[in-house]
Amino acid sequence: MSGIDRITEKILSQAKMQAENRISYAEEEADKALKNLEKRFERTFEHELKRAEDQGKENADRIIANARLEGRKKKLSARQDTVMKVFDLVAERLAGLPKKEYMNFLCNLALPVLDESDNMIILSEKDKKEIGAELIKTLVERSSGKKVGLSDETARTMGGLIVKSGDIQINLTLESILRLEREKLESDVVGILFGSE
Repeated sequence: MSGIDRITEKILSQAKMQAENRISYAEEEADKALKNLEKRFERTFEHELKRAEDQGKENADRIIANARLEGRKKKLSARQDTVMKVFDLVAERLAGLPKKEYMNFLCNLALPVLDESDNMIILSEKDKKEIGAELIKTLVERSSGKKVGLSDETARTMGGLIVKSGDIQINLTLESILRLEREKLESDVVGILFGSE
């Protein structure tokens, strides 16, 4: 082997060794980079997973809160419907009182509001036919001679009456009375119907 061959072989050997060292170093750096990326990925994954869990819990909490609110709204609506039915039932029962009791009830409504001038009583069509004349007669007798007449007009009501004196009308229909009394009585009715739910 000549000197040139040995020098060439030595140079090739050193170049091969340097190449192997560089490859080994590059592989080590690549492994380190891969491990760092894996750690970053795991941290990012865990962070994103936690964020997704938190967001999911937040969304679930919001859905549950909305469902509870809807439930409360429906419960309140059902309660209001029930209370309304109670007041409607009261109006029906008052309108369906036996004739004598109903006439006495209407007289007690009308007498305190009769004016000294002409008073016209407006009834529902049904009441006008069934008790109109008799009611006017009773009101005249019980009102100490006040002028009371039966109006040709009729009221769209299930019961009660309207007293008209000149341009003034006093609405004493069952619906009107119960609407006014509802504010005072509603909490009592709710307490009786639903207790302390």
